Amino acid sequence: MKIGTFARNNEQIRSATKNEPDFIDLRMDLNFTIDFTEAKKDLNDAGIQCTLHLPSNPDWKPIELSRGIVPYIDLGRQIDAELVTFHTMLSSLFYDDDDIDIFLRALPLACEASKESGVTLAVETQGLYYTETQLLFDMFPDMKMALDIGHGQILATRNRALDHISTFYDRIAMVNVHDNHGSKMIDDVLKLKKEREVSQGEIRELAVRYDTHLPIGEGEIDFDTIFRELKQRGYDNRFLLMCECFSDFPKEKEKFMELWLKS
Repeated sequence: MKIGTFARNNEQIRSATKNEPDFIDLRMDLNFTIDFTEAKKDLNDAGIQCTLHLPSNPDWKPIELSRGIVPYIDLGRQIDAELVTFHTMLSSLFYDDDDIDIFLRALPLACEASKESGVTLAVETQGLYYTETQLLFDMFPDMKMALDIGHGQILATRNRALDHISTFYDRIAMVNVHDNHGSKMIDDVLKLKKEREVSQGEIRELAVRYDTHLPIGEGEIDFDTIFRELKQRGYDNRFLLMCECFSDFPKEKEKFMELWLKS
């Protein structure tokens, strides 16, 4: 088992190394400012591995996948990343059929770039249902999954991670762990729909608002059940602790291990 934290700038990387995580996820989202040459040196000096989270923006259109993501994939090779993760636009919760179709046509560019760079590419789960996920893996058999437990709770009474684990367990290369009150988004959407038609853009905005990245236990997610499902299948790979108070990594790691061992 590898338990990691994340960083969006070099100061956070250096601070994170002091807590001796098994790996650090270098995240090129939000307001990241990473000097990758400096980051690689600091990680090598500390003997800590890394994963890479490629740029993401909820306002991107699918066609921008090739322009916004593909040029960065080779970074994974340059910094010796164990895994490179990107966001999908495949979910029918947040995107219409035309957007999804464009995304699927653009995705081979990313897969081809990852093969040429020799990096493992994983798609982070964001509202994906069974059919959408099966379609993705049928089309791209080398693709892996970054199972995001927090995203699985958004607009769901039963965390979607459970279905991903039961069906796509062999694809899971990393599990993102953070808490939220995502099921309450259902009430918000239903209330809005009583008043007017709700666009997918508005649903995306609500999802971002509910994706609060709380510490374990401060939301509603049933980690016991999810961890039990992972353990029963023998999962013993990467866990990325994603509480936004990343300086609390030691505390979050302790809570994680306590839940993992008793589940």
